[in-house]
Parts: sequence; structure tokens; C-alpha cells
Amino acid sequence: MPKKIVIAPVFCDSHLIRYQIDNIVDTIDPDYIIYNEGMFPQGPEGTTVVDDRFIEEFTLDGHRGFDYAELKQIVEDAQYKYPNTKIILNEMQYPETATAPECYYLACSNFKELGIDIAEGDLIFPFEGDVFHHEDAKSDIENYCKQLTPNTGFRSNWIDFIENQYYAEKSQWIRYKKSAEDTKSRRVCICYGTEQFYRDVLLNFMTQKYPMLYPTDLVTYHYAWWRPEKYRDLRYAQLNRAGEYWKDFDSALYKIHNAKGKDIGDVILRPHLSENLSHRYACYVDIEHPKHVKQHVNYI
Repeated sequence: MPKKIVIAPVFCDSHLIRYQIDNIVDTIDPDYIIYNEGMFPQGPEGTTVVDDRFIEEFTLDGHRGFDYAELKQIVEDAQYKYPNTKIILNEMQYPETATAPECYYLACSNFKELGIDIAEGDLIFPFEGDVFHHEDAKSDIENYCKQLTPNTGFRSNWIDFIENQYYAEKSQWIRYKKSAEDTKSRRVCICYGTEQFYRDVLLNFMTQKYPMLYPTDLVTYHYAWWRPEKYRDLRYAQLNRAGEYWKDFDSALYKIHNAKGKDIGDVILRPHLSENLSHRYACYVDIEHPKHVKQHVNYI
């Protein structure tokens, strides 16, 4: 039987991983869940200024996230809860010169170091610490997996949710409503064949274009902006935008938060963008969310 492995690089994601493990077990039922914890040397987009202030505020030792102790306890509790799934929390040490895509590949391919032999036909789910699938999608995921052969995989429609379950990136919502045939949908599962194919897929971490993977109707719920308090400050520091960018963005999050689920129309996230660009806005959405996230502080 092929192995099913969920593997994800994470950094300060404990507030979502607390619920993500239950979601992964319910939707994928993997043999392994691997969290490789550690800070990408230059952040998730290669622009983070990792100075003394950043290290003091957001890390324990320059590598581990400030919430690492909490994450260790979450993984320990989950392993007790799910004895049939091996759950691994591993500390990553990335090369200082590694780019974000290279870091992502390294943190999704260190199977040998963890004592796992990857064989042709194994199903690998290269995840992130803030993604979920609806529990009703379990049979769909199983069916998509059954259709894979080595050196193939499938992708899904990722929707970035903003502040709560009612608002999302408008550009992604439009694409989702239009068609699954979107090259900016992201990877979900790869049937292992050769290391070269696997590497080629993962190195698209920044471009988010996966024409080599089959499109599906699957929805991946990406809680990219469910970032309470210090986690939000970290995200701002990691992405390192110029000028008034984060002041404007923060104002939009405040407006969405205070709407308390009401449809207040499109909210401007990025006023520096042209009014005719959907990426400028967050829009109201009506979609059922996974049951596992309904205990998160950002869920209304």
C-alpha cells in the first residue's frame, strides 16, 4: 500500500495547527504528518529583514518561533489522540542563502532524515500550516488520489480568507467561481515518481503556477489572514511592504472585524492598486467552512 504523507514547513502557526491536525486526519487520514518548524532565513517571500529586533520579538533562538513550546504540546497531545498516525515535529536549520522556494523544497523533502523511505506511488501532500479542507471533501480527495500515477498530482482552488469566514481575496474568489482551470491554483497532492518531478513542482512555491498537476474542483481554505495579535505583527514584518501598505491593510482588517459578518460590500485592502483590479479588494463570501476551524478566535 502506498504511504500517505502530509508534510509542511511551519513558523509560528500553532494557533491554526491546533485545529489543522484534526482536519488532516478527518480529510486525508495519512500515515504521517510532519511539521518542519523553523524560520526561512529571508522569510516566505525572500524580503524579510531578520534583524535583532525581529529575532527578539518573534523567535526563541533565531530559528524557532515564539510559540514553539505551545506547538510541541499540541503535537504531543495529537499523537496521543491519533496513535495510528505518526506525527513528527522536527526542527529545521535552513542554509542562510536559501531562497523561499528552496526552503520550501528542503522542508518538504527531508524524509530520509526522519527515517521515512519514500517509494514510487507514495502520496505526498506538501502543505502549509494554515490550510484546511472541508470534512465533506474526504471522498473527493480519495477519488482524486486513486486516479494518480507516479509523477502526477492534483491541485485545488485556494481561497485566502481575510480576518474571518465572511471575507476573502476578491481576485481568488472570482477565479474560484469562474473555473477550476486556473494555473494559479496550488498543489495539494503529488504521487511520487522521480525526485526531479517532485522538486520541479515544489519550486513553484512563489509563482503558484502548477500546469503539470491536474486541476480539480477541490477547495482549499487558506486562512492566510486569520492572524490574531502578535501573529499579525509577525506577518507584517515577514512580508515587508513599503510605505503605508500595512497601515491601509490593517484598517481594512479592522473594518471587516467590526462588520461582524455583515455584508458591507467590497473592502479596500490595497488602495495603491487601480480600482478595476480585483486584487485591490476583499469581498463578502458565502461558503461553508470546515468544522475544525470553528473554535479559532477569528471565527465568528
